[in-house]
Parts: sequence; C-alpha cells; structure tokens
Amino acid sequence: MSSVSSRSLTATPEFAQDSPLIAEAYEIAVDAHHGSRRRHDTNIDHPAAVGELLSREGFDDEVVAAALLHDVVEDTDTDMAEISQRFGPGVGELVEAMTEDASIEPYEARKAEHRARVARHSSRAAAIYAADKLAKTNALRRDGAPVSDQKLHHYRQSLIELREAHPELPFLAELEEGLRALDAEREHAGRR
Repeated sequence: MSSVSSRSLTATPEFAQDSPLIAEAYEIAVDAHHGSRRRHDTNIDHPAAVGELLSREGFDDEVVAAALLHDVVEDTDTDMAEISQRFGPGVGELVEAMTEDASIEPYEARKAEHRARVARHSSRAAAIYAADKLAKTNALRRDGAPVSDQKLHHYRQSLIELREAHPELPFLAELEEGLRALDAEREHAGRR
C-alpha cells in the first residue's frame, strides 16, 4: 500500500524529498490531479504508488518523475509540450510513451496499441508500465471492487508482452501473483 494518500496532499512523500526533480513532479501531479486542470475522477494516489514502487527498486529520478506524471496528459488539461518543457526531453518521452492514444477505439485496440508501443520503447518506459499495472492490481485487490473480464485480459496481456520484451524488469513476478490472486478472488466470489 502506498504511503501517500490524497488526504495528505501538502506533504511530499519520503521517496521524493531528496530529489528536486521528483519533488517538482509530485507537486505538478498533485496540482493537475486535484486542481482546476482535472478532467476525470482522478487523484494522486495511483501515480504516487507507481513512483514509490520505482523509487524502491532504485530507478533514476527521470523514471520516478515520469511515473508521477504518467497520467496527467490523459486525465488533466496538461499537455505533452508542457511536460517536456518543464521536465526535459527524457521525462517527456517517458510520459508520452505512457500516454494512450485516445483516438483509437475500441478499448481493446487502444490498449493493444499502447502495450505494443511501450514494449518497443525502452526498458525504462516498460518499468513504469509494469509498476502501473502492479499498483492498479494491488488497488483492485485492496478495494475488493469487481474487475471486468476486459480489464483482467488487458493486464494479463500486459504481463505477457512485458515478459517477452523486457524479462529483466522488476514487478513481473509480483504482478503475476497479484493477477492470480484476483482470479482466485473472482472465482471464490462467483461460488457464493
């Protein structure tokens, strides 16, 4: 579970305190996800959980900063140019890799394109993507909310494609374990 919650927005998380880049990314992400730029039902909890996972695994400041910012283009009025200008091309490229192409429909095609693009991009982008899926899986298990077959299929495909393209990534075994647990929980709930 993340040590960050939307109830403590003013406190910079411990993993961001020693890096001006990460601290600024956290500040911008909080403002984007909770301020007037917000477009969807979003908050800082998920990006902070992703950043924390990557920080614990020793990823560099650009990767952790990009993890904190990975949903701002999709979920807020922040655009890619602003991210690249403020945080540099390295962070900008990672955030761009993590941003789905909203013009692709249906859901399955959009997710397939995104998975393939991330897998081709770099191990740094794939690490953010893997941490993203792990954080989401952990949240789904913690919250106990129903999970659609469509979403679980996407997460399983993500694991398969990440293993094929970047088998060295951390989080993959933990993601597999989390997905198995979700399957077991769904099966148990179906028998009630």
